Amino acid sequence: MVRYRWAYFLNTRELVTVFKECGGGIGNFDPLSPDDIDHARRAIFLYLMPGRVQVWFASLGDQTGVVFFIGKPVPEIRKSVDKGLARRCLDMFERPPDPCEVVGDPGLGLLWDLTARDRTVHRLHLMELLQSDREGDLYPLSPEQLALFPSQQAKQSSSSAMP
Repeated sequence: MVRYRWAYFLNTRELVTVFKECGGGIGNFDPLSPDDIDHARRAIFLYLMPGRVQVWFASLGDQTGVVFFIGKPVPEIRKSVDKGLARRCLDMFERPPDPCEVVGDPGLGLLWDLTARDRTVHRLHLMELLQSDREGDLYPLSPEQLALFPSQQAKQSSSSAMP
């Protein structure tokens, strides 16, 4: 039973802002646009790979956004997240993850208590799994659409430079 996770919750405005500040190359950067929200979460997910990552559409209090669960479901961060993923997360989010504990029936796992950096506890409600390292993207893009993301362009140019 998964009872503990490490999480980064970003409301839609924060999500699109992080994407833009990190060089997001597609979309209009509109936090009200479902397309721009999807561009942002996909690009961030691709940047964080490889590693254990789940991306959920979620709400935290009265804010709607996306939560990135990272690492293994254990309470000690050093045992949960490998160094490479931890470094990429710190580069992307510029802060450590917040701990979460499941509320109620762990079989469903849709309600979590997220402890913020100021030690306040907020109710995190998971609404829909969007993508994960094991399940893939629930709303996949075509190869042509995926090639528009900067992280994919970098992979293609580095692989073409290899002999």
